[in-house]
Amino acid sequence: MEGATMVQQILKALDLHSGKIQKQMKEMEDRLRAEIQDTENRLRAEIQDTENRLRAEIQDTENRLYAKIRETEDRLHQKLLDLEKRTDARFERLETKMNYWRLEWSETQETVDFLARKTLQHERKLRSRAGQNEIS
Repeated sequence: MEGATMVQQILKALDLHSGKIQKQMKEMEDRLRAEIQDTENRLRAEIQDTENRLRAEIQDTENRLYAKIRETEDRLHQKLLDLEKRTDARFERLETKMNYWRLEWSETQETVDFLARKTLQHERKLRSRAGQNEIS
């Protein structure tokens, strides 16, 4: 009997020991789960932070590009306005020159008309005198 009691005590000691090991393993499993959960939470937070930084960088780049586009558009618009002003000024100068030429042409035409009348008058006089000289 003594062997059976010893076996019983060994079994009881093993059972107690296995309970302690199970308890320790359960505690270790809980700690590992908590550590894994903590690591997962930190990774998620880090990923979210990285995502937020990337979004901010993308937004910043987009804003800078839009600003450059607007700046270029404004410069082109200003150049177009300047070109329009220069073109208008040149057209005004051309118009002034054409008005001057029209006036010159008109005056020249009047002079030609005057000279033509005077020439005709002189020719009539000359014919009239030539006719009188033939008669006399």
